[in-house]
Amino acid sequence: MTLMKRSFIFLLSSVLCLSGAVGLFAQDAGNDDEHLRQSVLDAIEQAQKFLIESQNADGTWPGESYAGYPEGVNGVVTLALLNSGLPPDHPTVAKALDHLEHPQTSSSKTYEISLIIMALAAGNRGQGKIANLAAKLENSQRKGPDGGNWGYAGSGGLGLGSWDNSNTQFAVLGLREAAHAGIPIDREVWKRIQDHFLRTQQGSRRGSSGAGWSYGAMGNAYGSMTVAGLASLIITQEMLQNDDDVNENGEINCCGSDEEDEVQEGIDAGVRWLDRNLRIESNPGGNAGWLLYYLYGLERAGRFSGQRFFGERDWYREGAEFLTERQDIRSGHWVSRLEPNQVTGTSLALLFLSKGLSPVLVNKLRYGPRDPRSGKVSNNEWNKHPRDVNNLTSYISKQEKWPKLLTWQVVDLRTAANGEGVAALLQSPVQLMSGSDRPDSIQGRELELLRKYLTQGGFIFAVNNCDSTEFDAGFRELVRRLFDGQHRLAKLPPTHDVYRSEFGFEEGAEPELWGVDFGCRTAIIYSPYDHACRWNKWTLSDSEKRLPNVKTQIDKSLKLGTNVIAYATGRELHDKLKSPKVLSDGDTKQMSRGRLTIARLRHTGGWDTAPNALNRLQTALETVGIEAARQTPNLPANDPAIFDYPLIYMHGRKNFQLSDEELAGLGKYLSHGGYLFADACCGADQFDESFRKMIDQVLGEKLKRIPIDHEIYKMAVGYDVRRVKRRIPAQGANASSIDTKESVGEPILEGIKVNGKYIVVYSKYDLSCALERQATTACAGYQSLDAAKIGVNLVLYGLFQ
Repeated sequence: MTLMKRSFIFLLSSVLCLSGAVGLFAQDAGNDDEHLRQSVLDAIEQAQKFLIESQNADGTWPGESYAGYPEGVNGVVTLALLNSGLPPDHPTVAKALDHLEHPQTSSSKTYEISLIIMALAAGNRGQGKIANLAAKLENSQRKGPDGGNWGYAGSGGLGLGSWDNSNTQFAVLGLREAAHAGIPIDREVWKRIQDHFLRTQQGSRRGSSGAGWSYGAMGNAYGSMTVAGLASLIITQEMLQNDDDVNENGEINCCGSDEEDEVQEGIDAGVRWLDRNLRIESNPGGNAGWLLYYLYGLERAGRFSGQRFFGERDWYREGAEFLTERQDIRSGHWVSRLEPNQVTGTSLALLFLSKGLSPVLVNKLRYGPRDPRSGKVSNNEWNKHPRDVNNLTSYISKQEKWPKLLTWQVVDLRTAANGEGVAALLQSPVQLMSGSDRPDSIQGRELELLRKYLTQGGFIFAVNNCDSTEFDAGFRELVRRLFDGQHRLAKLPPTHDVYRSEFGFEEGAEPELWGVDFGCRTAIIYSPYDHACRWNKWTLSDSEKRLPNVKTQIDKSLKLGTNVIAYATGRELHDKLKSPKVLSDGDTKQMSRGRLTIARLRHTGGWDTAPNALNRLQTALETVGIEAARQTPNLPANDPAIFDYPLIYMHGRKNFQLSDEELAGLGKYLSHGGYLFADACCGADQFDESFRKMIDQVLGEKLKRIPIDHEIYKMAVGYDVRRVKRRIPAQGANASSIDTKESVGEPILEGIKVNGKYIVVYSKYDLSCALERQATTACAGYQSLDAAKIGVNLVLYGLFQ
């Protein structure tokens, strides 16, 4: 490598550094999700500031036009602040919770009772008060032939007075939060609610136009009440699980009934109504007011039903764009027609933005034979158990070390293949594929989409429904087609990390799982047993009649599902608008002229374990203005071509040994101004041992710790990485990865210094798998964002030394 070559690269890089920075793992230039995300975060911050500054000294807020419902106002503002990220001990929130929890703070009005419950539950406060208020709601539910509903004030359950679906929705939400807080709710209350919303749904449940809900017994269906009815039916479906499919021995017949599910029909009809009528800028269905209230309900209906799209419209993205553009620039509040109260209007908008931004844990794939005219999937074999993913997501959100608000969504595989492509799948770290028929319909673009998704670091979790031999054979064939026969499913050994990634399983009692190793981890995991059936049966409070054997089955399946998700994600989740950058074919084939090119060193210890890690690092380099080529030549150490590259990179997981010619070639490269940076994938001991031996053979020196005051930890145009997050997995054969610790402190880098400069820099803790976002809970290494920052600094140091 000549001095002229090195100087040219230095000058080029220095100039490029002046181009400015963008976010780590930013989206493609044509995709404005990153811009929208920042707009949403800014809007949330401004709204929080407005609400904080609007609080009275006693912890309340001005009621203004809702002066008759002061505790409803206090409840909804507190709820919005908590759901937007402020902790319960934040001074403003704590003062509000103190007020709501106070014995003298009470009400007999449905809206107020419900919102107090919701706020206290969100703040994990006032268990006794929640129980008393929930009992009030139960007692004030209207009964009788047209009962199951609520009006503005309690009627003693005598069926007296008027009712409406708005008050009823809030009562349902209050009771749901009470149930999630551990308060038992009478099953008959849920049954009456379900009967009410089925009875008052307007339109044909089987018609293409769908069916919605109106405010009361009369009038046309419209948006804010349809989202209320849809969410309420989903809640009652969750609360009213039964064991009609269980025999006296506790055996579950997951797919034995062909009877139509009236509740699911009602839910599907409500979704179709929104597919047809969705609007963002107004409350659809003829009512021009209550826009913010409608959007607040739309977020809940979309999240509960797992719908990213209603029709062909991305309701959250459009809603977020609409609200961020219409927020008051000076104060940060929102109001709308018929909603002049600034604190309540702002609270409703804040709830939409913050809750809708929650991480998408699982995409449930819709696939199968298509109707030739509409192009829609013509059966529900992909969705045999409609509440499986919803329940699993709810269960996981209640576990330690997981966010308290997680969501899921349905993704139509063909729509994604013909539209957004792999970006649609990357919104979630896990794709769930379930069914009882052969997935032979996945061909062409759909097959290529899954293949590309896996090469981007994706993860597929497949579950056989109904013990189907057809699905089992078809999925195994799908795997062969995905990898052109190069990979096949193999049974996972009891020692696999997935069996202890969250919960431990007794030795010899591990559920049967199969998988395909691809990259840093097992990228496809398949269960031939119908765990989804058991997820579908989970409920917060089991009925007294539920057999212990059934509870055991459900618990084991939920724990297994949690383990798979924990293994796939490493519990590193991103919000809805923050997906990994897609490495397109254009990226990978990009010409290197005028761009930094980094070569990869080939060896026998898994030189390509994380095939996209270097591409991810090169994307991260754009944050400091370094334009890097997507070409990454793979060269042995004795190839003279390595002298064409200022930097070479290597990683691996296994033992390796270089030949004498390769050792000599690497030594010559390093002695002539070359630079090598490397890491052990997931802290692999075998690679670590081999790498240290290799460096000693090449340079005659042992690696030494780079002191924390060295410039590599704080680069002028890079990052300050003197404090980072690193996973320390639990040790021992029976250790659970839930015991994985997170160290926050100095990174550990080692190197070899020659003439005052490091020519080798090495991390014995993982960077590469983290860059690919494939690091599991058992992976000893740095979290993704910190790994990217460390990697950027390593490259910058190599360029500028």
